[in-house]
Amino acid sequence: RVMARAVGDCFTIAWDYPGRTLLEVRILRSEQGPAATADDGPDQGQEIVYQDVTGSFRDVGLRADHGRHYTVFARHPGGEWTRWSEYSPPRERRAGWRELGRLFKKGLRTRLAPVVVLLLCAAALTAGWPGAAGAGDGSGGDEQLGAAAGKQPASAALAATQAYVEADASVAVVLAGKDATLEATAWGGTQAEPAGFTFVYRWPAAGATSVNAEWPLLRSGNGTPSSPYDSIPYRLRVGDVSALRVDALVAGPEILQVMPANGESDIVLKEQTWKPFSWFPWFTERPYVLAPVFVVCFVLLMARAWRRSRAWNRRLPSMTRHDRQFIGRVAILVFLMAGFAWQFYEGWYAATGPSVGSSGSSAGDLTSLPLLLIPPGLFVAGLVLELSAGHHRGSWGLLAVLSGAVCVFNLATALTGATTNLNLSYYILLAVLALISIPRAFSAGKMGWSRGNAPHYG
Repeated sequence: RVMARAVGDCFTIAWDYPGRTLLEVRILRSEQGPAATADDGPDQGQEIVYQDVTGSFRDVGLRADHGRHYTVFARHPGGEWTRWSEYSPPRERRAGWRELGRLFKKGLRTRLAPVVVLLLCAAALTAGWPGAAGAGDGSGGDEQLGAAAGKQPASAALAATQAYVEADASVAVVLAGKDATLEATAWGGTQAEPAGFTFVYRWPAAGATSVNAEWPLLRSGNGTPSSPYDSIPYRLRVGDVSALRVDALVAGPEILQVMPANGESDIVLKEQTWKPFSWFPWFTERPYVLAPVFVVCFVLLMARAWRRSRAWNRRLPSMTRHDRQFIGRVAILVFLMAGFAWQFYEGWYAATGPSVGSSGSSAGDLTSLPLLLIPPGLFVAGLVLELSAGHHRGSWGLLAVLSGAVCVFNLATALTGATTNLNLSYYILLAVLALISIPRAFSAGKMGWSRGNAPHYG
């Protein structure tokens, strides 16, 4: 089937092959009239402007005062040329702004609908975004008292730093109403290691509380703070808290770290996230909200694959099938590479960062290494399949099953254990990888995006 269309100064001819037919196409252009045979040349006023087996030809730079004639010939490779069709685009030239507006409206209807849906989902996730109040950044308090404390004896510096710590909103809200005991330990005291105190507050298990706040944690971990005192804000959701540790510098004073600790009751870590997931506490507390979206997409893709495997309904929108396949494959390759890089970054960040939980496996444990390597390995497998020749239907089907299984595992980990950036990233990225694998495994042969070699544009 052949279709032609003239828009502004551009004229496009596109065609689709029936079944598995592969035709070689030659297009002649002339300002005098149609060509009689495929071998007409300059003597007959004809110019060969296209000869290939791809699915479209686009001619730009048409002038409103010059008429052009296009004659399309086709043949099986090596066979005789057969006259296929001819076209003479009208000389009228549409107003540029009017055509731009028409294309923009069509794009809004057919191309931007998925983008609008994603924006609405993002708006829903940010609906519960809280303000910055209550984030234990150590910026409040009496600065004059802290400045003077650095020049006072140790007992005066301890009292001044303790007063500053207990006046901080993020600490005071936890200690409110608690009959807490205090243990203070000094550290530092040199030019390379400025002086500071570690305050540990403990109260009875009967008064154990829950914490849901954004607190700074030190990169140096749970031991004695060491220079350069690199603090990173984390969002923590912890239950059964009966002890609180606060590390603060005397100079300033400045709070470096606020961390729930085991007291008469062991803490139960429910969430430890950092940017960008810590910006969306509404989502990190309910990661299952995306599961229905993934399930609906899965059902729709399976239904579409089954329908197209029964009867392929060819349609030719503004871009040809060849163009759509090229753009789709490039977009998928970019996603696979970006997803692998993001997983590597989150894994490294989790392995080198502090951990509130004192039990169970974490990103820095050797026993967690297989769980860290499986999701990136699935993305590497997807890259290999996408860049290699052939359909690989069985491999794509296996990749879809494995990605879906690991996705469900990470969602269960986030719901039953501690929610972290790592399992949230794996959960989302692997769900998308499973959805990408479905059409490659189950769609009709001509619709598979991996039906050829590496992406090319001709």
